[in-house]
Amino acid sequence: AVFFDEAGAIVGKEAVMAAGMDPEKYAECVKRDMGRRFYSKTVNDEQVPPQVISSIILQNLRSDAERRLGHVSQAVITVPAYFDEPRRQATIEAGQLAGLEVLDIINEPTAAAVCYGFQLGFLTPNVEHVEEHPLRALVYDLGGGTFDVTILEVRGIDFHALATDGDVRLGGKDWDEKIVDITAERFMKEHGDDPRTDPTSLQELWQAAETAKKSLSELSRANIFVNHQGTRMKVEITRDEFEAATQPLLERTRHTTDMVLRDAGFNWKDIDRVLLVGGSTRMPMVARMLEELTGKQVDRSLSPDTAVAHGAALYADLLLNRSRNEGESGGNERFSLTNVNSHSLGIVGIDNLTKRKINHILIPKNTPLPFTVTESFKTAKRNQRSVKVEVLEGENPQPDHCTLVGTSVVRELPPDLPAGHLIEVCYAYKENGQLDVTARVKGSDAKIIAMFSRDTELPESDLNAWGEYVAQQSGRFGK
Repeated sequence: AVFFDEAGAIVGKEAVMAAGMDPEKYAECVKRDMGRRFYSKTVNDEQVPPQVISSIILQNLRSDAERRLGHVSQAVITVPAYFDEPRRQATIEAGQLAGLEVLDIINEPTAAAVCYGFQLGFLTPNVEHVEEHPLRALVYDLGGGTFDVTILEVRGIDFHALATDGDVRLGGKDWDEKIVDITAERFMKEHGDDPRTDPTSLQELWQAAETAKKSLSELSRANIFVNHQGTRMKVEITRDEFEAATQPLLERTRHTTDMVLRDAGFNWKDIDRVLLVGGSTRMPMVARMLEELTGKQVDRSLSPDTAVAHGAALYADLLLNRSRNEGESGGNERFSLTNVNSHSLGIVGIDNLTKRKINHILIPKNTPLPFTVTESFKTAKRNQRSVKVEVLEGENPQPDHCTLVGTSVVRELPPDLPAGHLIEVCYAYKENGQLDVTARVKGSDAKIIAMFSRDTELPESDLNAWGEYVAQQSGRFGK
């Protein structure tokens, strides 16, 4: 949560409290909008890219860390496993805007699993953990704004993601919204006016709804006080009413969990642990649903709020040790990670029979990363000097139903190539889900320039301008 005060940005709980004074200066759940050109609403009458708001949060975190650690210049940033390539790139841009060197980004369920392995003692230096059978864990991660499910195999110090799925627009915020709607409709029935039509009344209602949701995790009923246009009303909501209203949301997570199990090729008897991560998993309905679905008792040994950050810190330590020990013989790494891609990666092609555009998948979903694939394209005419490749993410065979990651234009082809000459384009998918594109002319060792332009990537000039904006907004941090 960020509130854009005249003296600079305010981040966190104070921002939430200030939002009721001026909702137009408030932004929250920015993670849902990462990868888009702009945040979902104007802030201070401005259209702001989501990575700019994210960078202000990172700046505040950095300032908090520096009070304990001294100067901080590097970071590992966590992302939902279901983030696509544009969202991951936007996350890295947010880190750069915050003045950080982004060592890497790591999927949140994977980070939680690393934390779990640490708790089990797998990551203790100089201790051998040889497992006859790998530990198979399903990580169910329901946060405030996003949802992920990942199945991992843990064999000692090796963490291997097998399948992942999720929803970047499903989280505790949606459960809050159901309480907002229930409360507003009861107020309307009593007073004939909808508090959701007034920005200030609505913002106060959102805050009260989140508090009520947390209360309903411990109590059988909760009270909400609605203040609208000088009228005050108390609304009581029971846990049964709340769970009935939000059952469709829970069913969406159940369906995704079941689908990930099928994608991994397992039955529930093959899963050893069901780990809960994310503050929204505190709702009793979540554990109850998972225990009914899996036939297993859920494992609550991880801190739902800090496990992901803890795992990311352990991963950062691994990367820094790897950098320090580069070139030394004998691996000193404490553990290894293998992730999978959460979306298929393809290109726009033409169906030979229908002559319609299709999504030609090159790297299927849940492929272990890193992964490199090369595809050949034919020049359409003699002396063609460039080839255009449209990069897609998604499983649908129709390009219109996939995410256009960006366009790769292979320029400066050698002159006088005949029509139909092969151009090889290589896609290198990194461990963190980022894509690099290179190309070469078939029969030649010379590489050519493949300019990969992402649809939502901020141009260098815009990055510099927004960087100054972030510095101004973050001026109060550390004071």
